[in-house]
Amino acid sequence: MMNFISPKWLKREIDGFNHTRIEILHQTDLNDLIATRSVFFRSGEITNAGELIYHVLNEFMTKQEEKLFDNLKQKLKSRISTEKLGQHLARLSYEYEEEFNSRLNRLTHEFLKNYLIEGRINWSRLAKL
Repeated sequence: MMNFISPKWLKREIDGFNHTRIEILHQTDLNDLIATRSVFFRSGEITNAGELIYHVLNEFMTKQEEKLFDNLKQKLKSRISTEKLGQHLARLSYEYEEEFNSRLNRLTHEFLKNYLIEGRINWSRLAKL
């Protein structure tokens, strides 16, 4: 069984990683997500706006986080295995998860205001972007 007490040095590194993730979230707006031209926007398979924005935001953040995680992993490779780093990161990311959900709610609300017509996603308006 893994010891779930993270060393202070590791907690500081993970806090910095999460802080950067949160900064990216705060800087991300609906136009950034639409500009990705995500397959989720093009498929038309997801008809629930909240679910659509969740998937696009998650996809967007995953791409950003891959770079950040690679840098963190490289920096700490002599001190901790990638597997253990991932375990500690998952355990110490509650603040990020709260911020993700908050940003998701704001972006979904903005999407609903701009891209909903008669209770349905206005795919033709999205296609013009």
